[in-house]
Amino acid sequence: MKKQTIVALMAVSFSGVAVADMNPGMPDFSPESVSVAASMGYLGGESHELVYDGGRKVSQLDWKIKNAAIIKGDISWDAYSWLTLNARGWSTLASGSGHMDDYDWLNDNQSGWTDHSSHENTNLNYANEFDLNLKGWILRGETYKVGAIAGYQQTRFSWTAFGGDYNYDNGTNVGSFTPGERGIGYQQRFSMPYIGLVGQYRYQNFEVNGAFKFSGWVKSKDNDEHYMRDLTFRDNGGHSNYYGVAMDVGYYVTPNAKVFAEFAWNKYEEGKGGTEMIDRDTGTHDYFDGDAAGLKNKNYTATVGLQYRF
Repeated sequence: MKKQTIVALMAVSFSGVAVADMNPGMPDFSPESVSVAASMGYLGGESHELVYDGGRKVSQLDWKIKNAAIIKGDISWDAYSWLTLNARGWSTLASGSGHMDDYDWLNDNQSGWTDHSSHENTNLNYANEFDLNLKGWILRGETYKVGAIAGYQQTRFSWTAFGGDYNYDNGTNVGSFTPGERGIGYQQRFSMPYIGLVGQYRYQNFEVNGAFKFSGWVKSKDNDEHYMRDLTFRDNGGHSNYYGVAMDVGYYVTPNAKVFAEFAWNKYEEGKGGTEMIDRDTGTHDYFDGDAAGLKNKNYTATVGLQYRF
């Protein structure tokens, strides 16, 4: 019901834009209609990989990101006074540090975990995102504008865990893996259309922009390589929810150039689905239908940069 309400509100908002400008004329192809931005900062967050057996959680892997350096890019075209087309994205600049914890609940009669391994030597191999969207400005004044946004976004993460320590069988089997030995590699991908609200306010040379995004149509995939066991697990998450907020504060040092700081927070709620298990030694494939696996992510970015309008 919540999804239908949000979609209905967005439809009304975009229809309001159309009514406000019944005769839009030709789009604006002047250089002043285009702006570009670049910024640098860091990425933090964590992902979770879950395994279920008959609805009971039997395994969970927590993959953390420890402030990886990123670069962001953004290009916008104000095609009309009421319509902005935008493409933006970010990527890690190099591999970063992370951490992985692996928990198993192998005893049905025990609420706490039976097995745990911790991997301090975990690399974030890469992370990146792209976002294509359009904004329809519903309310516009001399110092502000408020509108609706619709777009498509895809986000990817990849880690590899090495070495580590383990505590198995409720503490009866404790030890360490060989330092530097590759243990588990993990990749996640989240893809979705989304809708939301955007706003902008300017006071003299200061400008504030904000956005809220929502999706109830997230499709997620992951790939888990257990190198020591020669096993590959591939999971697909069904339609789950996404929430994102972003805000930037900037100052125009010239009429066309603005320095700004931006913070963005994103949450991909757990998507559940089936699992494919591949034995790389024998080549056999096993499939587990239903909600056999789950995956989710929370992340944030903080950047500073420069925007220029031609």
